[in-house]
Amino acid sequence: MTAKARKNEMRFDGTRLISSGRQLPRRRFLRAAAGVAVGLPFLEGLAPRRAGAQTEAVKRFGVMFCCNGVNMGRWFPNGDFGKLTEAHLEGTANEVLTPYVDKLLFPRGVHMTPRGFGRDGGGGDDHAKGMAHKLTAQFANDDWLAMGISLDQVLAQAINPGEAPPLTLMVGRLGRYRGFDYISYTGPAQAVAGINNPWNAYSTFMNLGGTAASPSEATDRVARRKESVLDVVSEQFRSLDAAPLSVADRTKLDAHFTAIRDLETRMTDAPSMVAITGCGDDDLKGRAAEYQGADDRVDEQAEYPVIADLQVDIMALALACDANRVATLQFGSGAGGPIFRWDGMSHEYNHHKLSHGKVKDSCFGDSTENGCADVAGYEDMLFDIDVWHQQRFARLLSRLDAYTEADGKSVLDNTVLMYANELSDGKGHSFMDLPYVLAGSAGGALKQGEYVLLGETRPEDRSAPHNKLLNTILNVMGVESDWFGVAEGEGGESMQAGVYEELLT
Repeated sequence: MTAKARKNEMRFDGTRLISSGRQLPRRRFLRAAAGVAVGLPFLEGLAPRRAGAQTEAVKRFGVMFCCNGVNMGRWFPNGDFGKLTEAHLEGTANEVLTPYVDKLLFPRGVHMTPRGFGRDGGGGDDHAKGMAHKLTAQFANDDWLAMGISLDQVLAQAINPGEAPPLTLMVGRLGRYRGFDYISYTGPAQAVAGINNPWNAYSTFMNLGGTAASPSEATDRVARRKESVLDVVSEQFRSLDAAPLSVADRTKLDAHFTAIRDLETRMTDAPSMVAITGCGDDDLKGRAAEYQGADDRVDEQAEYPVIADLQVDIMALALACDANRVATLQFGSGAGGPIFRWDGMSHEYNHHKLSHGKVKDSCFGDSTENGCADVAGYEDMLFDIDVWHQQRFARLLSRLDAYTEADGKSVLDNTVLMYANELSDGKGHSFMDLPYVLAGSAGGALKQGEYVLLGETRPEDRSAPHNKLLNTILNVMGVESDWFGVAEGEGGESMQAGVYEELLT
């Protein structure tokens, strides 16, 4: 393993993190007595001037996870493996990522472990395995819940100050069936539900606090009186504004605060968003559990794309302002998803059916018997959905690439963002040749602008297990680890130790 990939800051022994005692860099906030903490981007004028001051940029990790499968024929880059070019992305669902082609890494031939199709056992059907295994590389139990901690939770313990939990977001409704709603786990069968209400997500990382019965001063001012969080920290902002900041720092602050205010405006002013977010309605705020599973509009109506962009922007702000160094954003539930009726799409069937290409949820594969007819033109509709998802991913990259760090690189450069899917070929419930994109290099540890073959694409399912990919990410983020997932000798025979050296600089 390269020196860049392993810094010995912490070690993961398969069950727990062992700290080296390394001090984490301090975060900078505008803090108000009301409890609000508005994170700041890196500012040269506030950087320590003393010898030996902290100049190393903070690393972040993020996941964008989409349920169901993709149109395999139009998803992966075209052409030979090696240097990734714009031509590789032409005509694919990832063409929208072309502006960031030099910051992308496509690992090819990766197969899920433990394996699907019942080959390695464990609970749940192939959809449930696709949800439970992706970030844990652990078996699912009879309730279809993963029996181990997920990568995002391990990394949050390692790199978040105070071991704060990651920001876990979702677009869509919760409460469908067993483990279909979850990708994040704090431990065996300990699933973490994503926050699917943008207002709850925003107030979480802004530390607004309070409940519906007893709203905090900040919640009262921001939600009910329509003030901005920037109004709540206005005194602190005036002190900051009086500091000897350069023109570049002031430009950066202006862009940062404009993004925050734009996000607040869209949460409160967009059509139907008062009902969806609970903004301005004290009866809805603080009732997240009841509300999240009760309103089908977040899954099937026009609010879905509005919420999607809000959640992307919330995730970007949380990472960029260092309110959280680890975040996941999940689109839809396993074997589910919305009916896409926006942005030029007017589908009749939901994402799950189109992923199968069948009019019945229970049908998959090529059989057309017992009413399992193909949906006419489903490949094109599935491709349009893939493009729509990648547009959200491009939005996330754009937001993070706009912030400059202490080392002169962008937040994106010092981050690892991983795009992943529940399945590859949804029609066959396939766990092989999974669609992955890595963006950002964790400060130079990962290769960029590469299309890398790690294993046979079909039908081999042992050559490039995804548990090794998760372990690679763990190491490039500064956590020394030889293994991630089901322990050797406990049913993890299809898994591998170590890291993919092919992905490292």
